[in-house]
Amino acid sequence: MASPKKKIQIFVVIIGLFFSFLIYKAVESSLVYYLTVSEALAEKSSSKFKRLRVSGIVEEGSIKKNSDGSINFIITDKVKTINVQYKGEVPDIFTDEIEAVVEGELIDTTFIANKLFAKCPTKYEDEAYEESKVSFVK
Repeated sequence: MASPKKKIQIFVVIIGLFFSFLIYKAVESSLVYYLTVSEALAEKSSSKFKRLRVSGIVEEGSIKKNSDGSINFIITDKVKTINVQYKGEVPDIFTDEIEAVVEGELIDTTFIANKLFAKCPTKYEDEAYEESKVSFVK
């Protein structure tokens, strides 16, 4: 018969393995893979990952607002395009030709997004502001 000290050691190892498994499963389920449009459309990518995060440029004139409050638009990486369906809060800066990141699932050729992020432009100053600056250097 095993000594009480040995039983405690076995119990601690089992509890440690159990919690390690729980942490692994939590991290695995929360991972979202960040891909380009071309990578997301590749057959390997869509079957390998359940949830995807895809980045691309919103094509000009592709944003369509639906009567149920959802929007459809197309994102591209200059090589391939994906049709995106999204229902939820639309960022204020979301317009044509802005870089957008969508998170969700790729079903056939349509990306069903449950999150939409619009990347901010790096420069907000316009030409009129630049021309109106007064230079103190002669």
